[in-house]
Amino acid sequence: MTRRVLALPFLAAAMLAATPLHAGSVVLWPIDPVIASGEKATALWIENRGPAPVTLQIRSFAWNQSNGDDHFDRQDEVIPSPPIAHVAPGQRQLVRIIRRTTGAAPAEHCYRLLVDELPPPIDASRADAVSAHLAVQMRYSIPLFAYDGTGARGTPSLAARTVLVDGKPYAEIRNTGDIHARLVDLRVVRGGRTVTAAAGLIGYVLAGSTMRWPLPADAPLDGALVVNVNGTDTSLTPTA
Repeated sequence: MTRRVLALPFLAAAMLAATPLHAGSVVLWPIDPVIASGEKATALWIENRGPAPVTLQIRSFAWNQSNGDDHFDRQDEVIPSPPIAHVAPGQRQLVRIIRRTTGAAPAEHCYRLLVDELPPPIDASRADAVSAHLAVQMRYSIPLFAYDGTGARGTPSLAARTVLVDGKPYAEIRNTGDIHARLVDLRVVRGGRTVTAAAGLIGYVLAGSTMRWPLPADAPLDGALVVNVNGTDTSLTPTA
């Protein structure tokens, strides 16, 4: 297995909604694929609802978190097949996500699938051919979790605190559990007052990791943090 750290820009949380992932003419589903224990693959579907053919590159990376940031490593444990999909208008393409390496101990393994829409071939006769080639295409980022043994039966265990970074307040959430926590709708509650820090999906805290999210300047720093964790609203009383 080879690993190499890779820094990658992403489309933001809109690319992680709880509905089929789409932007422009391309639709992808499921947006939360899982390779269960004992399984060797899962499916990713790509549909082209536009009037022109599209070409997409699919890549997979190991995903970990440190120092409050997401990190992505090159790996060969999980691979897409095919890695390049050519989808005609109105058609669908099945991409199999194949797991080549499994472990014996119960565990959750975290990956990211990147699906990049590649630019169309350059028409050299066009005056703007170079700028057209350099135009930014769509990128889709999809979390993928794979399990060994009873790893899928674990639970996240979260602790939270508010911290100041360069004088600005942040919610810091630590996960000491066995599996990831998917966080939605972060709020700060004190007494009868609720301040929404972030609506919708704010991100993930992987097992054994700590992540931070900015809080509004008017959020009470001694309030409880309330966030939806894997589908359940959870109150996290800040710790020192």
